[in-house]
Amino acid sequence: MSVTISDVAKQAGMSVSTVSQALNDTGRISPPTKDRVRRAAMELGYIPDSRARSMRSSRSHAVGLLVPDIRNPYFSELVYAVQDQLYSAGYAPLIGVSSCQASREEDYYRILLSRHMDGVLVVPDGPTSPMLRTMLAREFPVVFVDRPDRTLPGVPLVDSDPVPGLEAALDALAARGCRRVAFVPGPESRSYTFSEREQAFLDGVDARQGLTGLVVRQGFEDRPRAAATMRLLLGQGVDAVIFGYSADAIKAIAMEWDSDQRSRVPLVSFDDLEVFQLISPQVSVISQQVDRMGRQGVDMLLSMIEPGRQAPEGMSVDRRLRTQTLFVPRGLLA
Repeated sequence: MSVTISDVAKQAGMSVSTVSQALNDTGRISPPTKDRVRRAAMELGYIPDSRARSMRSSRSHAVGLLVPDIRNPYFSELVYAVQDQLYSAGYAPLIGVSSCQASREEDYYRILLSRHMDGVLVVPDGPTSPMLRTMLAREFPVVFVDRPDRTLPGVPLVDSDPVPGLEAALDALAARGCRRVAFVPGPESRSYTFSEREQAFLDGVDARQGLTGLVVRQGFEDRPRAAATMRLLLGQGVDAVIFGYSADAIKAIAMEWDSDQRSRVPLVSFDDLEVFQLISPQVSVISQQVDRMGRQGVDMLLSMIEPGRQAPEGMSVDRRLRTQTLFVPRGLLA
């Protein structure tokens, strides 16, 4: 038989109302009383009925998180930061992975609504979901993280500003004597973020005398092509490469395109992945501070869910909060 709250009250020698307030952190219950109640609940193996709690409070205390690919270390780190912040606030996450498939994304949103989730954090990827538009029309709490969906202006967004990190990287490359820098923006068709990084790179090069920039839009579809593209770039006099998409950087370093040139050409990539510290020479990175981004995304969403809760500081009038990218010099630029 399942243990009830009445059993806990009997074990603790208190009334049911006192036990309820102690377990739900409501009312004016002293810390010793709360400890006594929680010990009794633990001894009996009591598990609160989340469905009954949801009916009483009209909230499920559960939040969704949708990412394109959890195998990507960047998104894994984002998921960890989000679930950790949710746990601290008393919420449970329901994590979904779209695998860049529109049908999976639609199914995930239906599950969120059927389970009466309190809100959802979304990393937009590809065309806008019709179900997401329906949710927004119903004023379901949604926050975009990492990148915007430009077809849905006004949805709260927490992302990173590429300019500080890119400018610091270009300064470091120029100080090392680099003159011709290639930039690999990533799959721009999937995200406005990659286009924004490209523009920040071009603006940074224009603002620095002695630097010229080259944008490389193709040639990193797989590892062999990435290796061939790297050889081609170096043959054209490129003396440094910046990757706007960490997956492209991994493809480039996974193939031995030329060990001698590789030891002399600085590589810089967005996203501070562990693999970039495991090779020699190490890859310098432009960190988006993904941990901070994830936590701020949670705080922004909870400010929409909980009456009276303040939104994070620094949010603009268009409901956008930007973290500052940081350049982390390693290897040839350390």
